[in-house]
Order: sequence, then structure tokens, then C-alpha cells
Amino acid sequence: MELREIIKIFMDRTKLFLGVVLLFALGGLAVFFLQPERYSANLMLNVTRKGVQNTDDYRYDDFYRLQADERFADTVVRWIGTPQISEEIYTEAGVVPQGKIEARRLSSQMIEAVFILNDKGDARKISDSALKVLNRQTEKLDEFQKGETWFTLISSEPFVSEKKIGFVVAFSASVLLGLFFGAWGVMIAYYLKK
Repeated sequence: MELREIIKIFMDRTKLFLGVVLLFALGGLAVFFLQPERYSANLMLNVTRKGVQNTDDYRYDDFYRLQADERFADTVVRWIGTPQISEEIYTEAGVVPQGKIEARRLSSQMIEAVFILNDKGDARKISDSALKVLNRQTEKLDEFQKGETWFTLISSEPFVSEKKIGFVVAFSASVLLGLFFGAWGVMIAYYLKK
């Protein structure tokens, strides 16, 4: 089939092609305007120490301290990833769970926790709750050793941003899908008529 024939097929079925593209474009606009209000909150947690252990055994105590902080930060990330801890954080905050809390270690002492919210005001409640629950878990580690808890977590204010599909993304994606399915629709209509 030559290019002229393909162009003629599309010219004969312009209404079908434009109709499919328009339908997808309107669908993209509907998705943009009807999407629910959702927010993403980022909470930065820092691993720190309550005290310093005095020892003459190690000349490189700060290096070992950073290593221990890194291992403990990994433990905290794993705690946040468990359903029990996530549920406990949401329950203590008095907020309906919106999904799993995601956490990752950014450096040896810094952890980022990300959670999704329906209400922007819940960010502070969840971040306070997360700090309490995680510090309680930390204290449980030394419960059997009858020793002082060395690690503690501190946090900053949560950063809250709107979690929404942007207008340009929604509209562009829907138009591109419309072009794709419109072209297929024209070709299928041509072959069915043939």
C-alpha cells in the first residue's frame, strides 16, 4: 500500500479519526478534573545518640559510631516497611491508613519516610506518631540488656506536596493515546468495509 492510499483512507475517515482523538482528549480532561485530592508527605528522620560511650579501646570511635548509625538506620527502614509498624503509626495518629509508608536510607544517619494522605492536616499527626512509635521500638531493643538506650530518632517538619497528575501530562497522554487508537480505528474500519 502506497502513502497516497493511506492518506486517502485517513481523509475518507477523518470524522472517525478526530472523534476518537477528541473522545480520548475529553477522557484525559475528565481524569485531571475528577481526580481526588491526594497529598504526599516526606518526613526526614535523623539517627542520633543520647550519649557517648567513653572507651579507650577504640581510637576510631567516630568511624565505628557512623557504622553503627548506618546499621541502625537500616533497621529503622525495615521497621517502617513492616505492616505492623505502619498500622501502629496510623492508629496512634488517629488517621485512616492510606497505604504503605515507604522509607529509604539517604545517608548513614538520615532516613526519608514518604506517606500518602487525603487531608493535608494529617501530615503533622502522622509524623509525630511515627517518631513516637519508632523511638518506642528503639527502646525495646535495649529492654533485655538492662542498659541505657543509645540511639534515638529526631525529625523535622514534614514536607507536604500535592500528589496529582498534572494537566499537561494528563492531556498530552490522552491525546497521544487518541492518535494511536484513532489510527488503528481508521485502519480497522477500512479493512472491515473492504
